[in-house]
Amino acid sequence: MRSQQPKTTATRDRLIVQGWSFLISLVTLWPFWLGLRPDSSKAFMLRDMFVPHSLPENSNNLGINDGAPRALPQDAILALFSPTIPSTMLASALVIGSCLLGCYFAGAMVRDMAGGRLSAQLVAALFVVWNPFVIERFLQGQWTVATAGMLLPAVAYLAAARRHGLLYVAICLCGFVPTGLVLALLTSLVFAPSHGERIRNLVASAIASLPWVLPALWVSNSSETRSDALSAALFSTRGETFLGPLASTMGLSGVWNADAIPPSRTLFSVVVGVVLCVVLLLGFKELWQVYRAVAVLTVLSLVTPPLLATGWGVDLMGFAISHVPGAGMFRDTSKFVCLAIPGFVLLIAVTVERLDPSRTDGKSAEKSTGKFARATWAPRAAAAGLAVACVLTVPAFPVDVAPLKRVQMSSTWEQMANIVSGAPNGKIVLLPPGNYRTRHDRPHVDPGLKLLPGSPMDPGFLIVDGKMVDGNPASMKILSDLMSGKNTLQRNGVSWVVVDWYSISDGAAMSKALQVLNSQGIRRVLSADNYDLYRVQSPTLPRSPVQDQAPLFVGMTFYWMLMMWGLCIWLWRSVRQMQVPGRAKTEER
Repeated sequence: MRSQQPKTTATRDRLIVQGWSFLISLVTLWPFWLGLRPDSSKAFMLRDMFVPHSLPENSNNLGINDGAPRALPQDAILALFSPTIPSTMLASALVIGSCLLGCYFAGAMVRDMAGGRLSAQLVAALFVVWNPFVIERFLQGQWTVATAGMLLPAVAYLAAARRHGLLYVAICLCGFVPTGLVLALLTSLVFAPSHGERIRNLVASAIASLPWVLPALWVSNSSETRSDALSAALFSTRGETFLGPLASTMGLSGVWNADAIPPSRTLFSVVVGVVLCVVLLLGFKELWQVYRAVAVLTVLSLVTPPLLATGWGVDLMGFAISHVPGAGMFRDTSKFVCLAIPGFVLLIAVTVERLDPSRTDGKSAEKSTGKFARATWAPRAAAAGLAVACVLTVPAFPVDVAPLKRVQMSSTWEQMANIVSGAPNGKIVLLPPGNYRTRHDRPHVDPGLKLLPGSPMDPGFLIVDGKMVDGNPASMKILSDLMSGKNTLQRNGVSWVVVDWYSISDGAAMSKALQVLNSQGIRRVLSADNYDLYRVQSPTLPRSPVQDQAPLFVGMTFYWMLMMWGLCIWLWRSVRQMQVPGRAKTEER
């Protein structure tokens, strides 16, 4: 370890890391900086991500639809704050704030946990954002998963330093999505310095999970929380090139959807990622000696996804997700490669510092002019090389994130929402069947699922490589009846039917459904911008959803209590430190 830095130098380095983190966020996440400006006519809309200006508290956003709850608690939180705080602004603030926290605490990990110099801190901060995992998850629309990945260095440092206040806040931020909470839990358990701290972190994570665990337990049929075994192969880690899945995970890549790969990522980028990983793993011995559990987690996060992409691994995952409720969360195995990020941050410090002869030869190195010069330039050159390698893994990152920019939405959705909100909240059927739409070559979640008040029906199935997986039986039965010409809408509690003609490639397939929609008791009330809205007269309305909302609101209450408790602890410790001169900066916050 190097000698303690002077106070003025340490303060200067912290300010530099903070400024560097801010610059990184501007360059890489500029679509979200633009999202801080309110604009009710635009929305974040790309694949799994659909965040409009305002979200209603409908059944999908609150997780009280027929199937297992999805996108909790992220959509519920955005809906509860709408329209006081625009959803696009809140989502943008979360992404940017998580980036700044992750970059800053990556620098803190290098500085305080590995004794690394400023150049290593800057590289670590860059690596947290500029890597294939983050951009691939953003381009897949899994913005909260990408956010959780960027936050892992903060979780790691805060857990290791016993700074419980900010740690609870970071866990709650990761907990915007169930996968993120699992990532935060594993990271906090590995970096916790004692068994007591692990128990504390486990309890905090359990509380943060209540907004989605309680609604999931409320689902009466456990089969609704299981997944199709076929999806195990479809969502397994994908090899980007002939090098295979392991080469992809070594570069923190391997997302199952080839369309989510950034355009600038080529074979050269994959090779650079592998080389970067190998160079960092040269310091594995030092990591093993000091942080053994971290070393194990880093290796497992790289090798487990490729193993689960083998024949027996797919069979094992298929059995698990089809028999164990909730196991479907783990079928997208490549997203767990981000657990290697905190370990890579420490390895960056090791790689840079091991080139400083004064750390291995002692003070005698300073007596040698040559070694002293090497102690100055060699680590800096290593840091520069690592930074260049990080950039080359996704060479055009700022350009590749352009699809994340908010896009203009059709004003017809606002008209439909106003019409639907004035009638009893029955079910809403969205045609054509499916929960994905494509407009202007941009695939995205059907806006009706999140924009229309009441109970828009999510069939729950996915089409991956031409194969249908999963699916909500009740919703699919209603859709099947309608598409085959059977009118079961009224007795199934359907009040509205929305037809998106832009997304219908085969008009003949809609002929029988149109016969039903043009029959007695159903009338068209709106036709605009290739959308038709039909009203079903006198449907059998479902029971009041108030009791179904109880699990969510109970879970959200504990979730906010944990976050507020963490903020209070952090503020109290911060104020106390300022009031008592000379208090050690490493005191628990």
